[in-house]
Amino acid sequence: MVHAEVYIILNVAVCACVLPLGGKLGGIPAPGKRRLLMAALLSGAFAMLPLAADWLGVIALMGLPASVGLCFHKHGAQAVFRCTVTTLCAGMLMGGAVYCFLAGGMGIWQAIILSMLLSLLLYMLVTLLPTAICEVRQVEIRVGTQCILLPAMLDSGNLLTDPITGLPVLVVPRRAARTLFPYVEDISDIKCLPLGFRLLSVRTAAGSALLPMFRPDECKLYLDGKTCAAELLVAVTGAEYRGVQALVPMAALPKQPLAQ
Repeated sequence: MVHAEVYIILNVAVCACVLPLGGKLGGIPAPGKRRLLMAALLSGAFAMLPLAADWLGVIALMGLPASVGLCFHKHGAQAVFRCTVTTLCAGMLMGGAVYCFLAGGMGIWQAIILSMLLSLLLYMLVTLLPTAICEVRQVEIRVGTQCILLPAMLDSGNLLTDPITGLPVLVVPRRAARTLFPYVEDISDIKCLPLGFRLLSVRTAAGSALLPMFRPDECKLYLDGKTCAAELLVAVTGAEYRGVQALVPMAALPKQPLAQ
């Protein structure tokens, strides 16, 4: 029989291993030590609920999204949702490792400790191999109170620059612009464009076109699990682009390596 004190310490330790791994798999920088400790304690407190009453087990399931939200809420709701999924997968991976060790005749404590060490090893591998899992790229764009997080592709063929400011131009799909400007009926209609928009003349495989372009209030790039601010403008693609990725120009990348 496991004592309550041991049970909560075990859950806190497991969460402290799983949360950074889930964030890293989701392309989000690791949380600070204080925030990670608070999230692990919160998850441990939720894990104690079924010990008080069986029906509280349903409420205990909210421990995962609550702890993930506490760790990564500053990156936005979409990032929290993504990290909730990746953290759940990391926890299931860790639970599967424990089950395999137990099936091999190992004791419960040895199995748990070894699976925690394996999760830490996986975190280190993901951190040290930027061309593997951690090469997850997203772009976060904020306009006023509207914010969107998009999957991004580094496009070496995107050489667009703003002729006035000289800044590089990020290209986003039309559906993303609808989220940022929900009050605009048709982003492709010049008459409907809000103040601050300009038109950018581009040449594509289909010929010349005019793309609506605006300057966001804030733009962040997520490169190899790290965040960096980007100074750029955003152009909205035409109807011919049916992808969901934002096309990031090489010129938008930071000139200096990101801090580890």
